[in-house]
Amino acid sequence: MMKTTVLLCVLLLAGPVYAGEPWDKTDVALGAVAATLLVVDWGQTRYIAKHPCANAGGGTTCPDPYREVGWAKHFIGERPTSGQVDAYFATSMILGALTAHYLPSTYRKWLLGSVAVVELSVVNHNYRIGIKMKL
Repeated sequence: MMKTTVLLCVLLLAGPVYAGEPWDKTDVALGAVAATLLVVDWGQTRYIAKHPCANAGGGTTCPDPYREVGWAKHFIGERPTSGQVDAYFATSMILGALTAHYLPSTYRKWLLGSVAVVELSVVNHNYRIGIKMKL
């Protein structure tokens, strides 16, 4: 399912897509960056779901195993399974790609740029605390 979703999103975001206004090179570049960072975040989140103590110092027992925090916990739960993570990211990528597809170019740039900035921050934070990417 993940490979199909990634392929669909790449096709929607990386190609010249028409939605009333054609995608220019900036739209395509921002879309590709946003999609790439979402895939990395997806892999990191799957790693955390499979290794619940990964961000609590490791080990087999930890005082406070991984809990999803912030707004995402309302969608994937506080302690998501790999299946919940897959469903969340697949849905997010498809809805994000469709939303970007139908926005005018100016708003599309803002959306894709915002997604890229947020995802870069999340991926960087996860990397700094030792979270690996496992698909």
